Amino acid sequence: MNNHSLFSRREFLARSLGGVAATSLGPLIQSSQTAMAMPATKPKAPLAMWALTGTLKSDDVRRQLDAYHNVGWGVVLYPRWGLELEYLGEAWFERIRFIVEQAAARKMEVWLYDEFCWPSGHAKGLVTKDREELEAQVLLVEQNGKSNIERVPGSANLLMPEATARFLAVTHERYAAAIGKFFGSTVRAIFTDEPSLAGQHQPRKPGHSAWRLTWSAAMEKALGGNFRQRIARAGDVAHSPLWRDYWAAYTRIFHDAWVAPIARWCEAHKIAFSGHFLGEHSFGSQVAYNGSLRQQLAALGIPGIDEISTRTDPAKCEALTLAAIAELVARERMVEVYALGPPSMSMETMRKMVDLCAACGVDRYILAICPFDLKGGVFKREYCGVFGPQQPWFRDGAKVYTEYVAEAAERARAAKPLGIPWPSDEELWAAAGPAPTRSEALKAMTDKFVSAAREAIRARLEPGNAVPAATATRQNLEANWTFKARGLNSLRLDQPVLNIVDLPRTAELSVQCQLVRSLRINGTAVNLDSASADRQFDLSYWRVPVAKLLRVGENRIEVDTTEPKALKFLPALILWGGFAVDEQGRLIAPPKTIKPGDWRSQGFSAFCGTGRYQTEVNLQSIPKQLGVNSGGYPVRVIWNGKNLGLRAWPPFQFDVSSAARVGRNEIVIEVTSTLGHLFVAKESPPVGLLEVWTEA
Repeated sequence: MNNHSLFSRREFLARSLGGVAATSLGPLIQSSQTAMAMPATKPKAPLAMWALTGTLKSDDVRRQLDAYHNVGWGVVLYPRWGLELEYLGEAWFERIRFIVEQAAARKMEVWLYDEFCWPSGHAKGLVTKDREELEAQVLLVEQNGKSNIERVPGSANLLMPEATARFLAVTHERYAAAIGKFFGSTVRAIFTDEPSLAGQHQPRKPGHSAWRLTWSAAMEKALGGNFRQRIARAGDVAHSPLWRDYWAAYTRIFHDAWVAPIARWCEAHKIAFSGHFLGEHSFGSQVAYNGSLRQQLAALGIPGIDEISTRTDPAKCEALTLAAIAELVARERMVEVYALGPPSMSMETMRKMVDLCAACGVDRYILAICPFDLKGGVFKREYCGVFGPQQPWFRDGAKVYTEYVAEAAERARAAKPLGIPWPSDEELWAAAGPAPTRSEALKAMTDKFVSAAREAIRARLEPGNAVPAATATRQNLEANWTFKARGLNSLRLDQPVLNIVDLPRTAELSVQCQLVRSLRINGTAVNLDSASADRQFDLSYWRVPVAKLLRVGENRIEVDTTEPKALKFLPALILWGGFAVDEQGRLIAPPKTIKPGDWRSQGFSAFCGTGRYQTEVNLQSIPKQLGVNSGGYPVRVIWNGKNLGLRAWPPFQFDVSSAARVGRNEIVIEVTSTLGHLFVAKESPPVGLLEVWTEA
């Protein structure tokens, strides 16, 4: 007789999980961090997920902190690919001290990030360096129930308290030693990002016979010390009720070995534990990565979710994730947003994401990513989301975003749970089997829950999302518009030949320092050794003047590059200057006038900046409103010299009654594009003064 047969399943679960109710581990585990949640009594700033790359020179740090401070944002200190300092080395902590001191002087909020890139828990391999006993273990279970254990070199075992203690020692404790005096004031939280290990809880792969499940001595003990033997005797292994025991034990061990110790450390050091977990989007993935997502989230002082895909349509949104965060009332709730981009994302889309999240109680926004420089584009090539100063809309538009987030936060703090009945953890575990992400039962439960949650979210959003309909008095504004780029036009150079019809007086080249080894223009070598960092665009580029090297006609550009093929989101060469571009891609003189419509087909095919439209009109009567269709991009109106403000998203309507007059009126309309219009111009939406009208 095996040990499990001596007592009921409920008794087994209660004993193995330390007396926690088998039905669902209680409604929600409430950590003492709840008291540390620090309910917001005033608007909290958006936070730039500031991807720290390069060497973080002091002047550049100050300049970028000023940029974020000026728009009212805080920062998350996020070490990412392209960092040229040793992660967690002495130089790293010296720079962290400098950054935090500078942020404190500006009264900015700072969050730490607990890993190098992600997933959290491994300290870029330092947890297991010379400590093989702390390496993750995987239990490989064959279809016949036979099993063996493998180690995962380099990955820490998040089911071992000893590994967590080591993680805290090499990360959190060293941050406390370096900047602990700022904890609880400038440094407000530490962010954990999808703690897990590669290949965690994987179904059988094609050609393989084993399921892969994370394992530790604590798991073995919690499961009575004989789980492997019982699975071997289970018969129909895939459908054995013993998997319910496994997932119940995994939930508790992950919580007790990893989540709870970090929550306690944060509480003891007067900062909030925040971040988000992996696998939020379905019940199958929630079980596979967390055992119970809601249980783990509840331990965080500022619980968070991930919505980097930016699905703003309630019919397609991450409803299960949003429903989970909506349950955790009476505390701040965070979302990491926007990271998948594209870089041409409009601020209208950003605003819609805020509306969606606020409807579910989210009042803190971490914008991923805001790179110190674009070096990381060499390493992460699949997608690009950039929301920092490299975006032309940032300087003015980010202030509008900050104000909107503050308003939305007030709505968020009043938001209640969605009211959708949740399946109990016991129900989820019972349906999980050895491969929860492939469980048809969990898929059906997910579909049912998501459908109801999306409907509940849609109902909350409808009243606040109505856009005023056009009035019957709308009249197109007929005018001849002059156009001038504020700053220099831009064009990425991916081909070896550049044809010039009209030679521009000003021409500067941004040269990507990671990609370009040498450069020749029309046979003349460009001296890159003396080139300075491009502080006008991005620090990972050199900026060199090239007007004297160009000529009318064909220009040959010879590049010795590390990349045989142009990178989509990281051009090797960007030309800036006082030029326009014709349909054949040739440089021509900027046009004196421009028609309403997409400016990309009128000489500014890859313009990354603000375009200034100007005209004069004679009015017989004074209109009340001016309306603009810019393609969804920020618009500023100056009427008869009076600045009527900036609109970052629709409706782009401006009250002109106080500025307009009968007779001659001078109108200036500024439209700002995105980084995407430079990087992926053909994929980006139309931009410019597409339509303009007045309303009486």
